[in-house]
Amino acid sequence: MAELQNDLAQLIRAQGEQGPFVSIFMKVSPYERDIAEDKATFRNLVQQAKKTFITRFTEKEWAAYQDKLAQVLQQRALGNNGATSIVVVVGQNDTFIYPLAQEVANSAHVGDTVYALPLIANDQFSWDYHLLKVSQDSMALWDVTEGVATPVDLPAAAPLTREQALGTELTTGKTRTTRTGLGAGQASHGNDPKEASQASDTQNYFKQVDDYILTNYTKSTHKPLVLLAVSENQAIFRKLSKNKYLLQNTQISKVPAKLDRQAIAQIVAQVNQQLATEVLAVLQSQVDRARSAKKYISDLGAITQRAAEGNVATLFVAQGAYVAGRLVGEKLDTSSPAAKATNLLNELSVQVLQLGGQVYVLPADELHTDATAILRRTVEE
Repeated sequence: MAELQNDLAQLIRAQGEQGPFVSIFMKVSPYERDIAEDKATFRNLVQQAKKTFITRFTEKEWAAYQDKLAQVLQQRALGNNGATSIVVVVGQNDTFIYPLAQEVANSAHVGDTVYALPLIANDQFSWDYHLLKVSQDSMALWDVTEGVATPVDLPAAAPLTREQALGTELTTGKTRTTRTGLGAGQASHGNDPKEASQASDTQNYFKQVDDYILTNYTKSTHKPLVLLAVSENQAIFRKLSKNKYLLQNTQISKVPAKLDRQAIAQIVAQVNQQLATEVLAVLQSQVDRARSAKKYISDLGAITQRAAEGNVATLFVAQGAYVAGRLVGEKLDTSSPAAKATNLLNELSVQVLQLGGQVYVLPADELHTDATAILRRTVEE
């Protein structure tokens, strides 16, 4: 499970002890020149949070939150490794800061629970994996964690280029020096009266790349591997690869000429979209089976009741939907000032997660209602 999910689960389990929570979401710039502007935006959001906080709690209680938020501002930059947004969650005891791969609207939330919906939306289709770019001449590797790609600084022993991996011909054209192992300094010499074909060299190079990634990264991390290569190289690499973690149905065949941070972020978005399409197909099958088994409901009142009973296996929430209300024990409050300032859909999401269920935030045009749910058992059971 990703770090964000672990921390979110920790916050949700401890909400009775640590609430109220202040959750601040904001877009961040990747550029150094915008650090001051980002911090100014954060200060404004803190002021918004304070105004909301003191309508329900005391200004004396706010002081502790103000101190924690001031510590966040002491960081040199709020952005993190190509993240487009961040969220800062402050409780009575802890402060959590997460980079987000998805761009979010600037907002501040105060409540008895963590404002989890944007976190769920960011994390639900955001997988951890390695992104491997290969061509007939070179390779590069990125670690993708929680939607943020970080270049892997490969050591000199890695087969960074085909020339480095296979060696170079001497001026006689008859002798080739070739590295045979993964470590530095391992080489063999042999006569090569006929120049190896381009196809043979490519296969040999790809074998070394595959072996190196499998031995040094996949075996230790068990992370899936996504291949970034043109179609011809995709076919060659996949035919010879021994890496069982190489994803077969997820691949990127259009390789940008310049792989800067923005290009890699776009590739990560494409990969996540491909993976999300597969997951959505599985979810649709689950919905179809739930309908047939009479375990699928779309009435919000019924969902609220079933969630309280621990009977919701999967909750689907429409992106951007807001329904005023809050859960007080097993009762639903829709009339108090606190209830009117609380999104019931967030409350239900937190409750479902607390009880071991799953929550997905889907586009409103796909869901056609504020929320639907798959039950663990029928009402009659």
